[in-house]
Amino acid sequence: MSEALWPRLPLRAPALRPFARSRRKPVRRKVPRLSRARLMLDEHLTWRLIRPPRISPALKAGVREVWTELRDLDDASFEDSLRAAPFRAESLLRRRGGASAIAHVLEVMRRETGLALRDNQIDCAISLLQGTCVELRTGEGKTLAAGLAALAAARSRVSVHVVTVNDYLARRDSELIAPIAARLGLRVAVITQEMPDQDKRRAYDADIVYGANKTFVFDHLRDRRGTARDPHAVPRQMGQAIAIVDEIDSVLADDATTPMILSEPGGALPVQEGELFHALHRFASGLAAPSDIVRDGRGAWRLTDVGLHRLEDAASRWRHPLAGSEDIVSLAETALSAIHMFREGEAYVIRDGKVQMIDQSTGRLMPDRRWGYGLHQLIEIDAGLEPTEEMHTVAQITQQTYFRQYRILSGLTGTGRECSGEFWAIYRLPVRRIAPHAPPRLRSVGRRMLPDRAAKWTHIVRRACDIAQERSVLVGLNDVSEVAELAGVFRAAGREVAVLDALTEAQEAEIVAEAGQPGQITLATHLAGRGTDIGLAPAVREAGGLHVVIGSFMVSGRMERQLFGRAGRQGDPGSYERAFSREDRAIREGTPTLVWRTLRAFLRVPGLRWPILAALHRRRDAVARKARRETLLREQNLARTIGYG
Repeated sequence: MSEALWPRLPLRAPALRPFARSRRKPVRRKVPRLSRARLMLDEHLTWRLIRPPRISPALKAGVREVWTELRDLDDASFEDSLRAAPFRAESLLRRRGGASAIAHVLEVMRRETGLALRDNQIDCAISLLQGTCVELRTGEGKTLAAGLAALAAARSRVSVHVVTVNDYLARRDSELIAPIAARLGLRVAVITQEMPDQDKRRAYDADIVYGANKTFVFDHLRDRRGTARDPHAVPRQMGQAIAIVDEIDSVLADDATTPMILSEPGGALPVQEGELFHALHRFASGLAAPSDIVRDGRGAWRLTDVGLHRLEDAASRWRHPLAGSEDIVSLAETALSAIHMFREGEAYVIRDGKVQMIDQSTGRLMPDRRWGYGLHQLIEIDAGLEPTEEMHTVAQITQQTYFRQYRILSGLTGTGRECSGEFWAIYRLPVRRIAPHAPPRLRSVGRRMLPDRAAKWTHIVRRACDIAQERSVLVGLNDVSEVAELAGVFRAAGREVAVLDALTEAQEAEIVAEAGQPGQITLATHLAGRGTDIGLAPAVREAGGLHVVIGSFMVSGRMERQLFGRAGRQGDPGSYERAFSREDRAIREGTPTLVWRTLRAFLRVPGLRWPILAALHRRRDAVARKARRETLLREQNLARTIGYG
């Protein structure tokens, strides 16, 4: 049934209050338990019956009226008006009081930056203060809209956390907002993972704090760990009043599949265990399919009866207690996974002599994460490194639970509607779509299914080189290894390209700044550079704008939409196309063997291939939502079992 046919009930905005910052009594919402039945009902049905809180027409008209008056004031008169303007949290969303407060922030932003925010940005800021997820197209000025909401709330004595997906964006956005905040008498700070604790405490004292989601979550875990050890320990954080989450689908969906785990080294790896891991790796490396190993229905490698007999014979010579137990079978199959399923450039990279995981949702490095004990050590051996010590878990929390603790949670993204059910079920977060300020001029120029990777790379190189004669081209791929492979094909064709992936994050700003220049071809993992706009040179805009090639089948249709949303920003012209092959890893992985054989045959049929791929996206999205739901339910069950909250 069409969503438009459901009767929809407007929500009330959460109450804004001047939540005091405190380390002794931090503001934090008590998180209720969620049942599986309630989650399923809300995710599939209830979200269709609600709509975001209404934006008051009187408030919007009042903002425009007051702002028009403020623009005519000289600096001295404006400063007098600013000091006299009422900023009360309770009235921020009302015509009386709220219109003046928001208009004064808008005028400070205009005088400091020279930018006058548009109506859709003002609607976005008001929606954020109402506790809503806003879907607004890339390039519409989400950073300034979030800044307006944060500044208005902070001036009303409400502590604000602005959450980004990485440290670079946190620094960039805080530097943009800091001079505006200073003129309003507010202090802005940024937190990063590597900051000393004392610096972090000073940062959390600020009115507005910018930081990456992982930094906020791990600081919370460290505070919880510290106060459990010493009740007199001084926490870093000052509570959780309001969170404005940029790229909220990346944080609350893509990054929420596994808990955030705070670990401590458990001491040197015992020699006997190191020897066992090396022996398991040698054994697994010598097995052959299909005699010794086969893939099961989920794509995992399993030992056959012949393989089990070979393992029994080999394990009889290993000096470890587990060698004679049933656990040795699962360890051997873990070694198979390390060899065949966790490839360098796809699952991890080697940096500074260490294995660093690649986030499969964002394409970014996760230096603070490790696989489970055994798997991580076997991956290290497969990468030619010595296995490292075991890490002991000392605290953990899911992204779902951490962000539900905020008294008011809101966020922005260019692709939120696919998450509507999940956001409502878990976070009580409605999604509002706000129209762009200018009609979009983005157009699709087709899609191709190539027989194999080589044919796909050849097609992409030809298309990109042809289009880049006058325009700029962005090619989106799944992982670091694909980017490296395609870059090699471009080099062989005599064409240099820019690369934006987990290995080039430090140069992200420079690469993005050049990506809109004539003749520029940029290869990127699917979410690398997300949160940064690609500005077009005038010649590129006149020639048709940025062209995006989606060069790999993505695990989610939402990720494809994020990619082609990089073009056609702010009413600019732009175009995109899809170019896949029947060998694309994301089509094959996670698909049972029998289903894969049937699927591959159907992909040869033009009338079937695209509906099948769309159905595969829906299935993968459902599997990912289920994984996040199970992560939350497991955490709740664990909390109930061992008695922590």
